[in-house]
Amino acid sequence: MTDTTGAPPEILTERRGAVQWVIFNRPHARNAMTPWMEDRLIEICRAVDNDPMVKALALTGATGDKPAFMAGADLSCLQAVSSPEDFTILETRAEAAAMALESVRVPTLAVLSGACVGEGALLSACCDVRIASPSVRFGFPIARTVGNCLSVKNLARLSAVLGTARTKEMIFSARLLTADELAMAGALRMVVATEEGLLAQGQALAEELAALAPLTLWATREALLRLRDNGLPPDIDKDLLRRCYLSADYQEGISAFLEKRRPFWTGH
Repeated sequence: MTDTTGAPPEILTERRGAVQWVIFNRPHARNAMTPWMEDRLIEICRAVDNDPMVKALALTGATGDKPAFMAGADLSCLQAVSSPEDFTILETRAEAAAMALESVRVPTLAVLSGACVGEGALLSACCDVRIASPSVRFGFPIARTVGNCLSVKNLARLSAVLGTARTKEMIFSARLLTADELAMAGALRMVVATEEGLLAQGQALAEELAALAPLTLWATREALLRLRDNGLPPDIDKDLLRRCYLSADYQEGISAFLEKRRPFWTGH
């Protein structure tokens, strides 16, 4: 797949030894996710599955004026939701990217700094290991911004990383977790003291993962995913998603976010 817009690619790739790096590359938008980026991430994961020379996959974000892993989904994608078909497409694309990352053949590492929000937080939760600089801010402030909700599968992903109580507290407080809070929850392998040392530490840790028994790591991840997902029926949350995405509150949240004002919630 190629980006035919003439702009720099929204995802960059770089091979460093046995480690395949993926760099989200929209620094002007704090690397917010677009549909093209979701498709490209899936394509990269499939290529890794077919390349025996790749032993680990590392994800990070390009740095602009401020560090950022990914500041959620691009707002234009969220604005477009006005029908059940729209939010189904939105959720299906995001889920496909998450599943591609979760099921890739090699161990995965998220190297986090700055904004790690919404879909960025979700994709980092799909990785096997995470490290971060002190600047990272992680979460889903949707209860004070756009007023949508997370799917049951995504809540299960977050609960597996943070625990149920902290996941609920994070969403009910509508605030972002710090590096220290993530570390205390066991969600980070380490906090790297400086932004400058983050990528080097990420490469070193990815190389450590690449040197371990690949089938052991793969089977452990696969078994834990089966434990997590066992008993989750399909479409368990369609009514919840429909009510939030098609609500007047959701449209109000988007408008308020764009107008830089507080939303007026009605519960409808």
